[in-house]
Amino acid sequence: MRRRSVGLLCVLRFLLPLVLISLSVAQEREYDRVIAAAAKLTPSDIPAVQRDAELGDPQAQLMLGLAYGTGRGVTADDKQSFDWISKAANSGYAFAQSELGTMYAKGEGTAKDDAKAIEWFRRAADQGDRNGQYNLGTRYAFGYGTNVDLVEAAKWFTKAAQQGDSKSAVDLGRMSLFGEGVPKNESAAAKWFRQAADAGFPEGQYTLANLYRHGQGVPKDNVEAVRWMTKAAEGGFAEAQTNLGNMLVAGVGARKDCKAGIEWLQKAADQGDSAGQNNLGYDYLTGDCVPENDKTAFAWFMKAAQQGLPIAEATVAAAYDNGTGVGKNENLAFQWYKKAAEDGNAKGQLNLAALYFKGQGTERDRLSAYRWFLIAEKAGKTDPKFKNVLENVLTPDQQAQVRRDAETWLNQHK
Repeated sequence: MRRRSVGLLCVLRFLLPLVLISLSVAQEREYDRVIAAAAKLTPSDIPAVQRDAELGDPQAQLMLGLAYGTGRGVTADDKQSFDWISKAANSGYAFAQSELGTMYAKGEGTAKDDAKAIEWFRRAADQGDRNGQYNLGTRYAFGYGTNVDLVEAAKWFTKAAQQGDSKSAVDLGRMSLFGEGVPKNESAAAKWFRQAADAGFPEGQYTLANLYRHGQGVPKDNVEAVRWMTKAAEGGFAEAQTNLGNMLVAGVGARKDCKAGIEWLQKAADQGDSAGQNNLGYDYLTGDCVPENDKTAFAWFMKAAQQGLPIAEATVAAAYDNGTGVGKNENLAFQWYKKAAEDGNAKGQLNLAALYFKGQGTERDRLSAYRWFLIAEKAGKTDPKFKNVLENVLTPDQQAQVRRDAETWLNQHK
């Protein structure tokens, strides 16, 4: 089984036969080079690693544990992986401590234990290991095994980012952008995103591109946005591929380029990006940059809807309601409008109210119709005439009860 750490995949190997490379904090900054070397691990490396591991060398113990975790050079065995990495971690080896924290966090080779994950991440972090610092920050950011503490999360992300960890730089950039755990500071956000972007980290390039699009922390510059979005898209980041496709189709920041725009949307959609699938569906529905094709449009909308994208769920419902690109089906229209409504799509909520009122695809239910109407109205989607009709058929007591029910739903879905 291929195993990745919460932060980086920590895989080491011999760089020279029979010679274990000493790993200092400075060498940790060259982690990508070490990971690349790990990909060359072969069964012929294992005997030397096994020998030194049994003699108590923590680097060899970590290496052997990782070999068992990935099945590279040996038969994969999570328990053996855990045992060898535990030995290395208990000797004080920071990389092993971070890996052991990951194993406890994911329950690999041992029972899942968030408290122990934090303990080992902290040991690694206190030694200056940037992976341990990032992983510990993540624990505090999301409340894994501890209370959410964004200030503490930002502290550890800062330590890791200052050592060049790109994931931490992106997280710290987001926290600076929204004022979470640190003072809101768009210029600081741009600084951290740029650090990750300059390091070639696609998510950093994508977030920096968005800052240029909206003029946050940097001057608004759609040309620069396209430049960074292109780098992120070329790095395989699906959200960037979707955004770049949209920009090229619309001619934002670059000359309108239908061919390239659709190609990027297709790449994002093929990766499973729901927004890319939805946007590609829209282009086929409207005939923008591609031949109009309702059936192809519906197929892409359905892919996005099946991933839970609310706007796509509402569009699929409308397709079944109107028979656009698919056979008309009132029951399926109701089911998809209901799903879109429950997932927070205001258009779906209003249309669901209408279906309940008419008894289309479901039994007629005026109370449910009014409840979904009020929920949609709160989201900014309303119809005054429909509201009058609903309130004329319900008693004041019924209206009051439904308003309470709607408020309860809204409070539960904040």
